[in-house]
Amino acid sequence: MRKLVTAAFIIFVLIDFCGSHNGRRRNEDVVEGLPHLDEQPNFRHYSGYLSGSTPNVQLHYWFVESSNNSENDPLVLWLNGGPGCSSLEGFLDENGPFSIRNGPIGASLISNLYSWNKFSNVLYLEAPAGVGFSYAVDSNTTTDDDLTSLNNYHALLHFLEKYPEYKGRDFYITGESYAGVYVPTLALRVLQNKNDFHLKGIAVGNGLTSYQMNDNSLVYFVMYHALMDESTWSDLLEKCCFGQSEEKCMFTRNHTKDCQSLLSYIQSDVLNGLNHYNLYDQCAGGVQYRLSGSQLQWPRVSFDLGNLFRENLYVQRIRQLRNQFFQTFGGPFVLPCVDSTLLRSYLNLPEVRRALHVDLPFLDDWDVCSATVNTEYIRTYQELSAQYLEILKSGIPTLIYYGDVDMACNYFGGLWFVDSLNLNTTKPMAHWLYVDSDSTKQVGGMFKVLTHGDTPLWFVTIRGSGHMVPRDKPLPAFHLLRRFIQGGSL
Repeated sequence: MRKLVTAAFIIFVLIDFCGSHNGRRRNEDVVEGLPHLDEQPNFRHYSGYLSGSTPNVQLHYWFVESSNNSENDPLVLWLNGGPGCSSLEGFLDENGPFSIRNGPIGASLISNLYSWNKFSNVLYLEAPAGVGFSYAVDSNTTTDDDLTSLNNYHALLHFLEKYPEYKGRDFYITGESYAGVYVPTLALRVLQNKNDFHLKGIAVGNGLTSYQMNDNSLVYFVMYHALMDESTWSDLLEKCCFGQSEEKCMFTRNHTKDCQSLLSYIQSDVLNGLNHYNLYDQCAGGVQYRLSGSQLQWPRVSFDLGNLFRENLYVQRIRQLRNQFFQTFGGPFVLPCVDSTLLRSYLNLPEVRRALHVDLPFLDDWDVCSATVNTEYIRTYQELSAQYLEILKSGIPTLIYYGDVDMACNYFGGLWFVDSLNLNTTKPMAHWLYVDSDSTKQVGGMFKVLTHGDTPLWFVTIRGSGHMVPRDKPLPAFHLLRRFIQGGSL
């Protein structure tokens, strides 16, 4: 839990916030130098705070200008998901200009050859309050989908106050995972309110867009990736499908004890020890639970972010026990099979926090995700088809892409969701190509193009990538986003 901010500090912050000139606040946000960086960049970057809908909500941002043409390149917002996970993970481990590495002196930064700021000015926002270095003055970080989008929208307005040269600039809202919710809800606020943003497109990677489709498609994903035997599959069809054919069965709609037990078995036993975020990658830190039997072990608290099988009573009980364990014993937020040690080590160095202007005495240690925000977050929307359709109706091109070996938000569920929008298919599924580092053309994955009127929706898979596409496949991800933003084709 974050410590309460002292009354004196609150008064100082609010007076400074209200009385400062935008230019001075912007200059104070300049990052003069980063510790343990292999070479200083040839572009400007800034770190500081943007206000949400009230000064109570202070969202940390890190903004990097384009290394190509900052005066003309578009503005891109990047949001990591969770809910409750930091966009600095995206900055330092995915698509930012600096990548975290373990160097001779510990956590260090090197230049990222495939940074998205090679073709855009990129704003990374830690949201909602309580995530990373972001905070609420009154320490109340409980939020929901609508309040999160409202605070993010006001943070964007504050950004334009600090950086007025980006008024009217081509603007793209992007993100991954729970940003499948964050991105469209924020995009609609931008579209439905009078402002100086020129929204040109949205892009969502491995997005959560429908809980039901994500859950049901995972059952098929598990079967078709040799993670389930025929006997278990037959039991699922018999006990969950109400006589429906295999192709039409929606497993999670069956709330009988037998079906619920089988779905819980998939979540807690079949997937146990596997990297949910990349099926074919190693599980960092090793297996967290027993490989047989029902008794769980917690050598450290491990979180699955609560996005899968939320209606399953058995899974709910496991999550309740996990949350009780965390509340009792605390500890870092550990995503299953993901090693965030270097990120935590680097971002909690006093000299790094000073360089980023986040050395506030009341802030807890930075962590990749916030257990408090995640467990208290109110999930307003169970599926987002209305939001995506409204964005397309407004003429905003949309990119929905998936690493094809992710199990947290699998590509199969994403394809179901896109098909459920009942758009016109103008290009059926086919390979897309990119030029590899050895100058050969390689298959990046599959793609198809659908349209609402003249507005395109690209559905794209990235071959061999997991949940964090820019980390797993940085070069294909770079090509994909650059083509989308620059108006190219696959």
